[in-house]
This record gives sequence, structure tokens and C-alpha cells, in this order.
Amino acid sequence: MHKWSVPRSRAYQSHVELRDEILKALEPVLFEPHQFDNAPLRALEGEFAQLVQRRHAFAVHSGTAGLFLALRACGVGPGDEVITVANSDLSTTAAISHCGATPVLCDVLASDHTLDVDAVAAHITPRTVAILPVDLYGYPADVKRLRVLADTHGIKIVEDATLALGASDHGKPAGFFSHVAIYSFGSQKPLGSAGNGGIIATDDDAIAANVQLLRSYGRSRDSLPGQSMFGVHVVEGYNLPMDFLQAAIVRVKLPYLAEWTDRRRAIAHRYATGIQDPRIIHPELRSTAQPTYYSYVVRVPARDAVYSALRDQGIEVGLHYVPPVHYQPVYQHHALAASSLPVTEQLAEGLLGLPIDPSLTTEEVDFVINALLRAVSDST
Repeated sequence: MHKWSVPRSRAYQSHVELRDEILKALEPVLFEPHQFDNAPLRALEGEFAQLVQRRHAFAVHSGTAGLFLALRACGVGPGDEVITVANSDLSTTAAISHCGATPVLCDVLASDHTLDVDAVAAHITPRTVAILPVDLYGYPADVKRLRVLADTHGIKIVEDATLALGASDHGKPAGFFSHVAIYSFGSQKPLGSAGNGGIIATDDDAIAANVQLLRSYGRSRDSLPGQSMFGVHVVEGYNLPMDFLQAAIVRVKLPYLAEWTDRRRAIAHRYATGIQDPRIIHPELRSTAQPTYYSYVVRVPARDAVYSALRDQGIEVGLHYVPPVHYQPVYQHHALAASSLPVTEQLAEGLLGLPIDPSLTTEEVDFVINALLRAVSDST
């Protein structure tokens, strides 16, 4: 295993620092009678809903599971179309396909790499039932403006905010302007558990009821006369709640999110001011957006050579979502392969993700900056 001098994530370090709090939180989950009332989940869900200013929150197995459940809860099914982007994890398009629907790819902005709202209308057809924007690298997509278009056409917005917990836009938490948003607690996310975990948040009572139903075997809370609630299944649901252990860990870490987000933004600012080379293109974010910075992504010439040079020096730079999904082998016999996405394709050739973790020291950040500047100069 490579021992990185500057890794993408030191999630374990937060566990070390919060060891006593985490162990205290785990004790009742491990050593007290099993809680059939899902108390660990309900506690996390209440705190999280307050954090993101939504009425409902449902803790689920992962961000991927959250995307699927949210789409299903919005009624997405066979014959439907969902507009999304290609510069994301496979789980974005796969969640749509697993519902039986068809992903329709829209291009993105060169400035912040998120969904080009102006390009969305051209992709809307009578079969379009949802739009799935992605808050890429923790940069909020312009969902407030997208919501106007969606409401005009009676389309739901299912926001992939899995990388954007802690981000905000127009003074509201990421996910606020969508019909339903999904966040992730994967171990390397801005607020990670020790494994997998995700959460779905919405203000829509109907969507919330459907998520609750689908997450837990399709079991209704309303029992039939003479029957317990455990025997009443009204749809074919799934078993996708978050594990109690992960929920306990996330609850301990949640109060530290603002502090860690501030540190990520400080590191991003140092990258932005310290990387001064006209050949290196920085992201240009909307003035209303306050990202959480899952990573700091720049465009560089001779990207593959620069990538190799930095990793040889122990810097765990990343090629996030390269190649884009419509170039992936799994879709080469799918209609997605014919998608024309010139901005997405151009970005994929030059993007390089620099590490951002709250544990990084100023010296480590400066080491990355200097190594990047040397690598670009040596490679061009």
C-alpha cells in the first residue's frame, strides 16, 4: 500500500481525535438491548433535518442507495427519462437505470463543472420526469434557477449533494432548492462515517412517505386490524436503512462539520492564491455559492504527465470521473454512448483534483502548490 505524504483523506485522524466521544456513542448500540424503534436513526435524522433546513430526513445505507430510493419515491420508473450529467460517479446514471428509466445527459459549465441550466430545456421531452443535478466536488449546482424551469414543466429535482454537505448557495444549505436531496457519509466524504452511509432530505410529504415505505421492506406504519405492523407490506420495498453503528459515529461528528468546512475553504483559498501560472485554470464559482470543497480541481496542460509526477512525490491527486460515463465500457452499447457533450469531454482531458482534508497543514498545502507548479513547468 502506498504511503502518501499528502493523502486525499485522513478520516481516521478525526476518529482518533474524537475517540472518547465515538466510543461513548457506540456503547449503547453495541451493549444495550436491540432498539426496534430505530432510535439511533431517528436521532440522527432529526438533527440532520434541522441542519439542512428540511422537514424530513431518512438515513440510508449509502449515497447510492439514497439516489435510487429518492428517484423511486418521486415515481421514476420504466419509460421515464431523467436529465443528468456525465461527469459524475457511475452511481448517478446507474440509479436512474435501476429504476427502469433512461438517463439523458446534459453538458456542464466550464466554469464550475456543474449542470448547465441553460442547456437543460433542450433535453426536456414528454417523458422527462426528473432532473438530477450533481454538486460536483462540493460546488453547488445552480438549483435555485433550475427549480423555476422544473416547476414550469412539472418535473422533480433530485439533487445529488453527496459531495456537498456543508456547502451553501443563496444563503441556504446545499439541497435546499430541490424537491429532494441526497447526501453521503462515505468514509472519504466531507463528513464521513467509518464505512457507508447516506441520508435523504425533503420538504415534500409525499416523497417522504414514499422514501419511508421503500427504505423498510415496503412496510406500512398502519397495521391492519388484528395484525402487527411488521406483517403489512404494501409495496415491494428494500432493506436499506443506515447501520446503527455508522449513525452513531456520524452523530458524534456532525457538530464539527462547520469547523471542518471552514478549514477546507481556507485550504482552497491557499491553492487559489498560491497557484499562479496562466497555464493552470482555476474553477470559477458563482458569487452566491459557498462550496465545501471535496477537492480543489484545476485544469492543467499535459494532465497525465502532471498527475504521474505528483503521485510519484507522494501527493494523492485524483482524476475524478475520468473518463465521463458516456465513454465507460458499460455504456458502449447504450444510447448514452452517442451523447455529444463537448464541454464535459474537454474538461475530462485536463482536470486534476488536489487534496483537501481538514487535517492538512499549511506546509503540506504549500508542498502541493510548489510540486504542481514544477510539474507543469517540466511537462510543457
